[in-house]
Amino acid sequence: MEEQPQRGIRAVHSESTITVYQAYAPEIGLSAAREGRFGGAWKRDRMTWTKQCS
Repeated sequence: MEEQPQRGIRAVHSESTITVYQAYAPEIGLSAAREGRFGGAWKRDRMTWTKQCS
């Protein structure tokens, strides 16, 4: 069996869209799932931005 990389980009795409999945620590993800928004331990200055490239 091949060794899987520790980090990677998980995404699906079509001709018009790309959906990128991002994992969060449990204290961030569980809070967001419960409340329907980010808060608590989540910090805006730690965001990852994905930009369109042609």
